[in-house]
Amino acid sequence: MKFLITAWLAFCTTSAALANDQLTILSPHRKSMQDEFIPKFKEFYQKTYGTEVDVEWLDNGGTADAVRLLRTRFGKNPQTANVDIFWGGGTSAFLDLSKDGHLAKSPIPKGLPATIAGVPMYDKTETWYATAMSSFGIFTNSKVLKLEGLSAPHSWSDLADPKFRGHITLADPRHSGTALTMAMIILQAQGWDKGWATLTRIAANTRAFTQSSSDPIKAVVAGDAAASMAIDFYAQPKVDELGKDNLSFTLPTDETVLDPDPIGVIKGAPHAKVAERFVAYLLSDDAQKLLVLPKGSPGGPRLATLGRMAVTQSAYAATEGKRVFTFNPFKVKKFVSLDPAKTVKLEHILGDLLGATQVDLQRDLAAAWTVASTKPIKVENVDALTKAPMSEQELLKLAAKWDDNVVRNQTINTWTNNARATYKKIAGK
Repeated sequence: MKFLITAWLAFCTTSAALANDQLTILSPHRKSMQDEFIPKFKEFYQKTYGTEVDVEWLDNGGTADAVRLLRTRFGKNPQTANVDIFWGGGTSAFLDLSKDGHLAKSPIPKGLPATIAGVPMYDKTETWYATAMSSFGIFTNSKVLKLEGLSAPHSWSDLADPKFRGHITLADPRHSGTALTMAMIILQAQGWDKGWATLTRIAANTRAFTQSSSDPIKAVVAGDAAASMAIDFYAQPKVDELGKDNLSFTLPTDETVLDPDPIGVIKGAPHAKVAERFVAYLLSDDAQKLLVLPKGSPGGPRLATLGRMAVTQSAYAATEGKRVFTFNPFKVKKFVSLDPAKTVKLEHILGDLLGATQVDLQRDLAAAWTVASTKPIKVENVDALTKAPMSEQELLKLAAKWDDNVVRNQTINTWTNNARATYKKIAGK
């Protein structure tokens, strides 16, 4: 009898859970976003629609890894990936997903402006929408800088100075969408040749490449590195938590972008209506306030400061004088903008190029950089070290063939072998 009662209770519990609405979210967002938004969304959902919602959160690592998981699922079943929402990771990933037909058209959320500071807040295909915004800059540990006798860097080129050799940590652009976006920013802000030289020098100064975008932040906070390239919402909360005397985050003047952090309903979403309700919720004032207010403030996050930028004017009006940062993107006329078509074409091939010539060969690159940057400096060594393996136009042309694994693998091997030979020649090995 006891067994029958237990079984009946288990059945009732399962049946009640199945009666709830369902939502599955695939996201590279850090856990603090999940911890703040999902409980609030559940409360909102119960109050607004009169039923509970169960949310499954799929965490597969960084943006590139999350996109890879989605593509793998669609490869097994072109009709559905059994995912409702893809949330976060920057515009380049969403441009790519939209191009591949993995996103469904959904209504434009109420209150979302068409542009902010000249940057589009949704795609013309109406398959993805901004829920927050981010920018990219330099995160530093003030005490380590002072200890090492280094001036605070204010530009990407400052990080390329030989003085920063061994004092930088970065994420691998093949695994981190944030790292790849920052590489594209430098290439487009400085031009291909100068930008490639800057990226090469920064990679040569790097002490370690990590797979996660958050690991370089942890290294700077711990004092294991003086600086890293970072997205604002990883860096700013740490500055707020540990103080401006210890940590700093700087946006390079005229060399950074305002990047929407999008959300999109997945094609064949099993719970499309719930997904559209989640998108609409994220644009509400209650949700937008979570992005900009400090932890513990009325209407703010409960557990951790999120350090994001909101995308609605009403959210800024409601939080004036209360936000973590006084910066208001609605009062800025224009940022540097990435070329969306170029970004989509280069997304995968650029990560492989950087990985083959800089990340995988970092020790060889660093050894060559030590020789090339030691006085008396031989200009020919520096030029050879920092010369791009090919022009931007050549890379764009090659990108059209990048789905061919034979072409891809042969090209990567050629890049690696040529780069290794150059580095060893300069290092005298």
